[in-house]
Amino acid sequence: MKRKIYDELLRWKEDKQNTCLTIQGQRQVGKTYIIERFAEDNYQHFIEIDFTRMPEMEKVFERAVDVDSVIKELSIRLNDAVFEPGKTLIFLDEIQECPEARSSLKWFAKDGRYDVIASGSLLGVRNTNAKKKKEENKKPLSPMGYESVLTMRSMDFEEYLWAIGFNTEILSGIKKKIGAMEPLDESELEVMASHFRDYMIVGGMPASVEAFVRTKQYSESGRKIDIILGDVINDINRYNDPVNALKTQRCFDSIPEHLSSNNKKFQYSRLEKGTGSRASGEKYFENLLWIEGAGYGNFCYGLNSPERPFKRIEDLFKVYLSDTGMLVRMMGTSAAMAIHNDDIGFNAGAVAENEIAECLSKSGIRPRFYRKNSGKDQMEIDFVIELLDECIAIEVKSGKERESPSVEKVNKVFNVDRRMKFENGNIHKDEEGIEHYPLFAAAFIDLLKRRYDGPAF
Repeated sequence: MKRKIYDELLRWKEDKQNTCLTIQGQRQVGKTYIIERFAEDNYQHFIEIDFTRMPEMEKVFERAVDVDSVIKELSIRLNDAVFEPGKTLIFLDEIQECPEARSSLKWFAKDGRYDVIASGSLLGVRNTNAKKKKEENKKPLSPMGYESVLTMRSMDFEEYLWAIGFNTEILSGIKKKIGAMEPLDESELEVMASHFRDYMIVGGMPASVEAFVRTKQYSESGRKIDIILGDVINDINRYNDPVNALKTQRCFDSIPEHLSSNNKKFQYSRLEKGTGSRASGEKYFENLLWIEGAGYGNFCYGLNSPERPFKRIEDLFKVYLSDTGMLVRMMGTSAAMAIHNDDIGFNAGAVAENEIAECLSKSGIRPRFYRKNSGKDQMEIDFVIELLDECIAIEVKSGKERESPSVEKVNKVFNVDRRMKFENGNIHKDEEGIEHYPLFAAAFIDLLKRRYDGPAF
């Protein structure tokens, strides 16, 4: 499957600037696959070490003092391995299992004879499992300054369209219209909306997409997502002590319920009845951070104003799942059927909003939101984002309802540069100056940047 991150790997190879490369991201997003393919296309020799399958390799890096000692140990243990300077890629998979290996990236970067790529699924989490305490206390040196880091996520909508074989010339024309804010033809709109509904159900996890492409059955892709959800629980149990594992799983399982509520705010009272929000926050917030650090959730913080500079409210936030296909699977078969049938009777707000948050995050944009519950300026803005030098208020509409009082009045109260609505409709700008786009256009939000003649950022 074609992935955009491949081009970033090529850019790193061409201009490494004395760094190794680390690719982080949640499990099953295709990190190993894309690195193996990259190695096959660009190197004569490829050495792959997976620390989960080859735990004995940890000893190599625990004893090593430089690159030569690492290569010597690996040569002894890997009989058929060839280490040829300038033509060899060493791949250290699941590097979070061996902190000393990550420290060694500094040696390899300074040495320069061998290219090294590491990957890790849980580099952003704190391991609270008692069995790992001894390893954590070793405090290996950080490779800071000698490590380039890329975050890999599940497939975005455009990558999904490539996978299902969507005509690239037609897609190019549709993207051109989105960027120019030109209405789409009815056939273009209908077909793209249908594919986007499929994408919300199937999600972007490569195993799920492959199963759907191969069988055209939601049930087959759903079985793959069930396995992935099982892996999430396994990670929670493996990298947390028993108490924190229970709390973290409780937080994870509650995300669909929170997103299905009226305000979608994460509320601790849903986790534990009869406990004050402050006490519950102190009890569960680290567990939520674990979910975010493992790549399974996207935090969206509330703002005290939709104007810049943004100042977030620490105890006001929503938690979206990193992959909407996982959310739909957790919500059940009826949710998937309703989305497929475009059933307006189904409350699809949670799914649509999660998908837009996912599209924004995959575009490198941090979503935020604004809510004021009372007074004449009462309003609720689903997302507030920065797009280059502009502040944009976004509202998401999943059904046929068109009224949007909040986004209509926000610029009368605050200094907001642009207002957008993503909905089941075509591209246009109304008399109030609000830009309207179909839901799937959020996947191409980079095309909506206004021309900027200043320096690149």
